Amino acid sequence: MARLHKNLSPHKRIISFSFIALMLAMVISELFMTSFDASASKKPISSSVYSAPPNLAAIEENVLAAENLVYSDLEDSVLDIYYPKTIDKALPVILWIHGGGYIGGTKDMRKNYGMALANAGYVVANIDYALAPKQLYPGPIIQANEALEYLQVNAAQYGGDMSRIFIGGDSAGAQISSQLAATITNPALASAVSINPAIDPDALRGTILFCGLYNMETVRATAYPRIDLFLNTYTGTERFEDFGRINELSTVGHVTAAYPPAFISAGDADLLASQSVELADTLKAKGIAVDEVFFEGSGKGLGHQYQFTLHTEEAQATFEKTLAFLSAQSEPK
Repeated sequence: MARLHKNLSPHKRIISFSFIALMLAMVISELFMTSFDASASKKPISSSVYSAPPNLAAIEENVLAAENLVYSDLEDSVLDIYYPKTIDKALPVILWIHGGGYIGGTKDMRKNYGMALANAGYVVANIDYALAPKQLYPGPIIQANEALEYLQVNAAQYGGDMSRIFIGGDSAGAQISSQLAATITNPALASAVSINPAIDPDALRGTILFCGLYNMETVRATAYPRIDLFLNTYTGTERFEDFGRINELSTVGHVTAAYPPAFISAGDADLLASQSVELADTLKAKGIAVDEVFFEGSGKGLGHQYQFTLHTEEAQATFEKTLAFLSAQSEPK
């Protein structure tokens, strides 16, 4: 390289060094973004465009936030609670679990969305959890259950009613949420995962599942980018299908009649959409109420986690349908 630069004019040498610096910056950026929120991407960096709700200023005026509350002794066990500034009755509680391919992501990515839910009349707990490879499966399931245990004690001071709880998540967080719901409603799975559910099945009013993965036997066929990286790292194996407990992650295999109603959505251009359809079909076959938004055949080209592009008509429509689901399932039994 040094000999090559000797033959270059000063002007061309500057261009050469500038080009190398640019390429290096692009590589570093790609590596950082991929590790930070890998599951949100079908491209090297990201195919998702996140945008705040159009009425964010009003939401911030109406919603309070208690941030970075420690909910467990385990590492990275902190959560935020968003709740309306004015509360005249106890409100349903939503536990939200962020995505990131089990190896990245943070609750801060979902703050605006969580506050939008709180603005609609809910107490929202938005959690962080320790990531792989530092923490392997079933760590996030255990932490999420401990977050529910924390909320049992503390939600009331923010206006929360723990007899009406919803569990939601996106991408890898949707898988964790769906599996947590299964452990709460399926004693055999709870025993296998060694979890004593922090809430009763009757208190779990529903799940909100965006763009998740729910069948470890069929997920490879989706050809979702870096699926090996995510699941191999999460399970601590060279090939996730060989993990001795991999069936525990397949929510489709652990659904019982006690599983709660579900709101399931994925974009028509999301390679994981078939996983959402499969879970919806499995739940309906068990007699579970399902509200689904898939845009199949619409040609809209909605990618992974389209739900968070809140400036778009489709994301806003799905948000309104999510609120309708929450309202219907919050009614007295």
